[in-house]
Amino acid sequence: MAFIKTNLPLEDGKKFIFNASLILNLQAELDEFLESVNYFNNKEFAKESMFLPEIKTNNLIEGINDDLSHIERVLKNKISTTEDAKRIINLYKGYKYILTHKRINRDSLKELYNILSSGLLKEEDLEEMGDYYRTSPVYIYTSTRYGKKPFQGVKASNLDYYMQQYFDFVNSNNDKEISKFIKSQIMHFYFVYIHPFYDVNGRTSRSIAMWYLLNNKAYPYIIFNRAISLERNKYIKSIVLSKQSADMTSFLRYMLIWVRKELEKAYAIYGLKNNQTFKLTEEEIQMIEYFLSLKEEVTIKALATFYNNNNVSQNINILYNEKIKPLLEKEIFLIKENTNSNINKDFKNAYLTLNPKFIDIEPEKLKYLEISKFVK
Repeated sequence: MAFIKTNLPLEDGKKFIFNASLILNLQAELDEFLESVNYFNNKEFAKESMFLPEIKTNNLIEGINDDLSHIERVLKNKISTTEDAKRIINLYKGYKYILTHKRINRDSLKELYNILSSGLLKEEDLEEMGDYYRTSPVYIYTSTRYGKKPFQGVKASNLDYYMQQYFDFVNSNNDKEISKFIKSQIMHFYFVYIHPFYDVNGRTSRSIAMWYLLNNKAYPYIIFNRAISLERNKYIKSIVLSKQSADMTSFLRYMLIWVRKELEKAYAIYGLKNNQTFKLTEEEIQMIEYFLSLKEEVTIKALATFYNNNNVSQNINILYNEKIKPLLEKEIFLIKENTNSNINKDFKNAYLTLNPKFIDIEPEKLKYLEISKFVK
């Protein structure tokens, strides 16, 4: 069977499909990897991953570059007077909600959405909200060349029907045909296709996918937002192509490959996090993840640039002293050699490497992470 046809309809009467051979083979490879590193398969891994890191990445997908220390301060002080703080606190409360509520239906979605959108909606949008969904059109603008014209969400008059199809799919017993992760990402995609609200649809769709994964104890996949946040243009492109073709293959392939990459990074970092001679902060773990995400040169300058692209930008001297130097002092990062260029007039750029004595992994398990580039 080359393609699987879902029961999820488009407005033109077609049903979304996906390439079964390609997608199920990618899932099988991922299952094999996770079986060999089963310390991801527990609720503690999910809880550890969900709050600071996933709040950051879920917002980062929307272009909001809060750094971890800022998120931590907002959560500690619990002051939500600004829109920025509300987004953080809303996601925190939303994640608490999905950890303690099981049933995914129209009423529980309304409760979750009210939490995630609290204080963030325009007055006119609030006035035009129905009991459950929007009552007028919504337009979706993309940030890449793949969406020159805005997409329109499903017609408001049809939302009850399409959302019922969505909930029927969520609560159907179709996990024998597709894995829990694939199902969660079909949910993610189809919710974005429907776009039942005026705003906060993206964060809601990703939170529902996490909710389903938690309900079904598919704990390793909780980190899928991390994968999206580092490749946002590819994420948008995959959604656009899948909408245009009525074929989810592009989107599902993207999610499977990129979540595998993030799980491989987590595998590489696992030994570091559990080292008894030092304790890593959330920000230090993040810097190591960023280091393992570098595509070209693995240098101090490249790492600082990557950090600044995904956080509130900082002066490179401050960034080096506060974020990179502590990892050099712990000998997690080593300076291999200087490059031929300076970062500034006083600061020589240098190639970095991870200290091999702290990396306890089997390289053959890493299909996508070029670990030899980072450990020399």
